[in-house]
Amino acid sequence: MGKLLRVICCVAFVGLLASNLSAEPVIFSDDFESGNLSLWTQGTSALTISTPQNAVPVSGLYSARIDSSADRMYHNFGSELSGNILFTSWIYETSAATRVFTEIRAYSGAGYANGTLQQVLAIGKYSSAMTMPGEVYDGTKYQGRVVYPSATMGWFNLNAPGAPSRSSDVWHRFDIEVMPSGTDINFYVDGILSRAITGAAAGISYDSVVVGLGAGSTVGDAWVDGISVAIVPEPGSVALLASGLVALVGLALVRVRRRSA
Repeated sequence: MGKLLRVICCVAFVGLLASNLSAEPVIFSDDFESGNLSLWTQGTSALTISTPQNAVPVSGLYSARIDSSADRMYHNFGSELSGNILFTSWIYETSAATRVFTEIRAYSGAGYANGTLQQVLAIGKYSSAMTMPGEVYDGTKYQGRVVYPSATMGWFNLNAPGAPSRSSDVWHRFDIEVMPSGTDINFYVDGILSRAITGAAAGISYDSVVVGLGAGSTVGDAWVDGISVAIVPEPGSVALLASGLVALVGLALVRVRRRSA
């Protein structure tokens, strides 16, 4: 009976380990429930902590408020990220907020504005003509941006079939997923794939996350919450390790049955 109990414990351990392995290792996150912006470096015009709106966690109190297009803040990861990356942010924009978006960036140096800019991926609400060749601005949809290579990329609409339309005064979740190739980028609005971009610059390592435009003087309130950057584990390696552990547990069960016979 003791041996069987140990096997059962092994099975439970395998399930728990596989579950933990499949979780995304979070590199950086901020739900602003600390009540401050201590994880961020503010630009010339600063964001503020706010209580009127909140998205993450559901029972939380705080988010970061943008009340001017000049507002900007950033956070450096302290490491260079490549591979399968998932960048998530929640945005609550009023109709008066003409531009509000979040970005993940790559520089040749150690972080934001350090060295040469190598890539910018942005997602949210934009209000001007699209800069991707051949793209026509659609004010009913949200927008995304890939900067390099500059000849083929730029701002574009998140208007794939089924993509959600804009709606103000409500929280929306925005995700940018850098696929393992590094050149394929998926943009999601409220969990729905809203644009898939191919041909982005290769060999990029991301080092910072940015909130706010940081230019102009357009007013209009918006809030951001639930910022996170995570590395998505390789499904193959997770499945292989989990299957190996299951095989070991199966072998243990066979031995227990033989000894009990």
